[in-house]
Amino acid sequence: MAITKGLKIRHKLFAVFVLSNILLIVSMWQVFQWSFDRGFVSYATERDRDFLEQMANRTANLYIYYDDWYFLVQESRMEREWHQAKLENLRDLVPPPSTPNLDLIYPSQYYRQRFLLFDEQQKPIIGKTRFTDAETHAVKVNKKIVGYVGLRSIRELVQDQTLRFVRQQGEAFLLISAFMLAIAALLTWPLAQWLSRPIISMQKATKKLSAGKFETRITVKGADELSSLSCDFNNLACTLEHTREARKRWVADTAHELRTPVAILRGEIEAMQDGIIKVSPESLASLHQETLHIARLIDDLNQLSMHDMGSLSYEMDDVLINDILEQTVQSMTLPFKEAGLGLEFEYLQKKPIVINGDADRLHQLFSNLMNNSLKYTNSPGKLMIKLCKQNNKVVILFEDTAPGVCEEDKNRIFEQFYRVENSRNRATGGRGLGLAICSNIVDGHQGVINAYHSQDGGLGIRLEFPLN
Repeated sequence: MAITKGLKIRHKLFAVFVLSNILLIVSMWQVFQWSFDRGFVSYATERDRDFLEQMANRTANLYIYYDDWYFLVQESRMEREWHQAKLENLRDLVPPPSTPNLDLIYPSQYYRQRFLLFDEQQKPIIGKTRFTDAETHAVKVNKKIVGYVGLRSIRELVQDQTLRFVRQQGEAFLLISAFMLAIAALLTWPLAQWLSRPIISMQKATKKLSAGKFETRITVKGADELSSLSCDFNNLACTLEHTREARKRWVADTAHELRTPVAILRGEIEAMQDGIIKVSPESLASLHQETLHIARLIDDLNQLSMHDMGSLSYEMDDVLINDILEQTVQSMTLPFKEAGLGLEFEYLQKKPIVINGDADRLHQLFSNLMNNSLKYTNSPGKLMIKLCKQNNKVVILFEDTAPGVCEEDKNRIFEQFYRVENSRNRATGGRGLGLAICSNIVDGHQGVINAYHSQDGGLGIRLEFPLN
């Protein structure tokens, strides 16, 4: 672990590639050796057994003629003495001995060097190999075993041409493997550099992102996992950038909303202190109105922050959503009438609709939507509310009359502190938090809320809640 701790990813990739090649070469060499042992040696052993049977038959015929093994022992001794003389550089002085009987048993020089002979007690007569270490075949005369002929193991004959060839091939294989390993190492290093390049780029971009440079983006190339990770990184950077802008906008809007009523309070109180405005029930009522406005603003901000933190509590229970909506409509009938607006509620089904929800939060949701239409709809006009069931959902539509909103405003009306009109006239536009609170309440009930253009030229709000 201490060795790889300081290594970079390109070094680790290079080491993995090289070690994999070495492991592959070693494995191939082991398979080569195993294949030779199991294939060639097994084949040679089977071939020896076939020749041993022929050698046993020839030896039996000679034994019948001589009635003992002395003739073979004598020829084998003469052959050994000649080989000894050959080793002492006396080849030209000593001619090869005549071994007609041995030549008859094994005419091939390959078997001449491996020939073994044992008596009926399995004791060696020709050769010094133990009986248990040799491949043997019984020599029978009149169905009686008179001895055994055998062959030395093929592994003992290192001078054999076939084994030499196998060793030479093995050495050539190792040389070729070393050469290929060197080529693989030369090719692997740039490959490791190429594979690690996107990771290095992402590392640098992450450092910039952690330093607050949220405009940082990574160039996406290809369609592999690293490219997908780069896309996710860019999405994260985009989200953080938007979050930063939203936080700045939130702080600025909150300060603006609080500055206006506080400035009014301060001005009126200083005017009372200077005697410009007399303390009267009317002046105190104005001060009280501004404090109520600040209290409502703080309460709305508190609800939004609690929802964002997940600490806004909902007392969920089975409720009749049609009854809650009908009660809210009845409570808003008088304000709509005083504003010269009509308020209609359409519910064609006779059976009540039961959903799992918080009755107080749903009442707040419907009140905020009606108040929004009350503030923005021109007189004379109306608000149409429709309730129905579609499949496994409850659908509620709020559609008012002109004026409507443009496409850009329609997509942003659920943002905090956002007002449709450019001016920030509090008397007309309210605090800009009502629809944001509505969106949070719908989200808390696992529902969906969106805006659209109503058929009457105004704004339409569509709510969907699951039945179960």
